[in-house]
Amino acid sequence: MNDSEAIPEDLPAKVTNLPPLDKDDTEDAREGRVLPKILTYDQIDRFLLAINDIEDLVACRLMLFGGLRVAEASDVLVKDIHPETLSVFVRQGKGSKDRYAPIDVGTIALAQCYANLIKRSGEGRLFKSTKRTLQRHVELTYGRADIYWGVDAENKKIIPGCHTLRHTCATWQLDQGIPLPVVQGNLGHEDIETTQIYLHLNIRQRARTYRDCTRFGT
Repeated sequence: MNDSEAIPEDLPAKVTNLPPLDKDDTEDAREGRVLPKILTYDQIDRFLLAINDIEDLVACRLMLFGGLRVAEASDVLVKDIHPETLSVFVRQGKGSKDRYAPIDVGTIALAQCYANLIKRSGEGRLFKSTKRTLQRHVELTYGRADIYWGVDAENKKIIPGCHTLRHTCATWQLDQGIPLPVVQGNLGHEDIETTQIYLHLNIRQRARTYRDCTRFGT
């Protein structure tokens, strides 16, 4: 089974009565209501193990475990990492709004080690790479991990983008039982209906797990 088959075809691909995903919140807004694709736990492991640079590792973990958009991650300052509250301060995110995004202790520790390594502190930008460079590095990492969403008309692999990491983070938080309004705040969604899109995706994931667990060896 390749990665294009990660989500069962017998579950709905679209939801109704929900607003379209914002163009900045999906790599593919052509059909508006198409549910975003996310990484499986196996793909997450493969993706992280395929990263070969500490800067990329910290940036990807901020997107994957903190739900930051790539532009938000690339603009993080050293002082925005808050080990005392296990959070990262996202300044001037979408809609020019600030927020705090919770992040795991592993990412915090790596971010601090990286900042010390490159001798940056305070107001200094945490990453040397630009948004575009990070995007390119993420795509190359997907390639090394052999993660793709099928092939296009020219038989070329369809590689996920940075926002797949954010989609995965949103669904993972719901899967862990974090209340919808809390996930909304963590991701910086202005409208909770945008967050509800991930709730529908979470239901699909739960349905797949339920189906797999009730086969009784058949």
